[in-house]
Amino acid sequence: MASWITVTPRLQQGLKIASRIDNGKFRLLVNRICQNLQSLTNAKPFSEEEEEKLLVSLELNKEELTLLLDAVTLIYKQAAFHIVKPIALESVLRDTCNLDDDRILIFVNSWLNYGKGIVECLRKKSIFPTQVKDINWCLNIQSSSSTISKDASPMALFQLDFTEKIQNQLDALK
Repeated sequence: MASWITVTPRLQQGLKIASRIDNGKFRLLVNRICQNLQSLTNAKPFSEEEEEKLLVSLELNKEELTLLLDAVTLIYKQAAFHIVKPIALESVLRDTCNLDDDRILIFVNSWLNYGKGIVECLRKKSIFPTQVKDINWCLNIQSSSSTISKDASPMALFQLDFTEKIQNQLDALK
């Protein structure tokens, strides 16, 4: 059942750091990450200034904070990619990731609240830099004679209008 996520050493380190954090602070952190995953922007969940405050509040160094944020983000992205049910998320976090019940409850409750939005947001995001915006087509059939239909040669013309992901982002800023 744990096929939707692979526990890497980096993920394991991030989850160990998560187990050291106070439940109230961890819940707020997870909720903020989930809210960020629901947005269509690719911005980080916390600004540089907010990360500095988190370092002090959570008593972590920069590397530990990065591991923690990456681990939580990975779990939710993988759960959304595989459209995992809350009960499956709970069992994987318990059996594969070896988290305690409090952390599991925080993850599952946030998944129940934000999961649908995260899945919808990931569906809207494209992983390709170029997308087809519009298609125009024309079909021409030319024949050499009106009596011989076998000599007809159809020719189709397609015009594909592409849009760049960068252009979409610039248009969104306007």
